[in-house]
Amino acid sequence: MTILAESPPCKNSTGDEKTGGGADRARALRERITDHVDALAKAVDDVRASESFRVFLDVQARFHRYSWGNTILIATQRPDATRVAGYKAWEKLGRHVRKGEHGIMIFAPHKFTRERERDNGESETVDGIGFHVTHVFDVGQTDGEALPTVDVPTVDALADDLLAKLIGVAGRRSIKVEFGAFREGFFGASKRGSVEIANTYATGQQAKTLAHELAHETLHWNAEGSFTRSAAELEAEAVAYVVCRHFGLDVELRASRYIALWGGDSAALRESLERIATTARGIIDDADSDASAERAPQGQGVAA
Repeated sequence: MTILAESPPCKNSTGDEKTGGGADRARALRERITDHVDALAKAVDDVRASESFRVFLDVQARFHRYSWGNTILIATQRPDATRVAGYKAWEKLGRHVRKGEHGIMIFAPHKFTRERERDNGESETVDGIGFHVTHVFDVGQTDGEALPTVDVPTVDALADDLLAKLIGVAGRRSIKVEFGAFREGFFGASKRGSVEIANTYATGQQAKTLAHELAHETLHWNAEGSFTRSAAELEAEAVAYVVCRHFGLDVELRASRYIALWGGDSAALRESLERIATTARGIIDDADSDASAERAPQGQGVAA
């Protein structure tokens, strides 16, 4: 199946440049990747500059950032929770908790001051932090004014050929790829040596997700030093964007909004340019090789 896209594939994917020297091809590919990242950087900054995105960030800033322990408590009690806030916080956002809803238990910190006696019999004032049980509610337990959102659309194009090539790339790297009908809103996951891809979306979305997860497998599981989740998501999505664009699949709208929602911008993209370019180039080279150009096993890819 031919990849459907708004822009034609690069010359390299048709073989027009393969007759040239390896160094010339690598240089040309690097230049194209840099151009692709520049285009993505502009698209991300355009998203961040939009009024709808600023309104979204303003509302997001009102939601408390919970500790790791409280995040686990929330996920245990309500696995489908997305936006969580206290009763009064929801009222300030123009929403109210429905009658009969059970709160999600978390631990909230509180400051305290108390007097204690020293060994010499004198007293001293001690300040400290304690914790008490409180309850929060998920947006799904509330009614009221709609919260602003930033739509991150799925890729609805067909890309059977690219999906098959990326499955081949994973195989060459001993990365197991599993397809299935997963929970709503799940697109894929990297699990260090294996990836999961939701096959309930068009093959263009599946290919974009697989490229994203292959980037995580390459860049982040064995990375030295520390990096934030937002930086990892920016790099993986940028790699996926470059790979897809190289093969003629347009994913700019989804990629730019995804990166913006993870706090990325043009400066962060250019800071990670070398890592993005090296990883994307490796995936493209593997996907272009004859050994990786296999068809996807029947039943894995689905049409929109």
